[in-house]
Amino acid sequence: MDERWQRIIRLMDEAFADYLTGMVALRKRVVVDLNRKLSDTKVLNHPDLEQPLPRERQASAARRPRARGRRPRG
Repeated sequence: MDERWQRIIRLMDEAFADYLTGMVALRKRVVVDLNRKLSDTKVLNHPDLEQPLPRERQASAARRPRARGRRPRG
């Protein structure tokens, strides 16, 4: 009986090690792919500092009044 449990634990350890190896490989692929996409789309480039910033809306125009109370169910 003890020998069977050792075999089961060994198989579980091997399966977990394979899982971790696969996760590391997947993470590396995702990081490489993400870095490639970011460099292709130039997302990280800073905006041109010579251009003026867009005008901001006034606070009163940006906010809507909150509804008071609940609507009746029906």
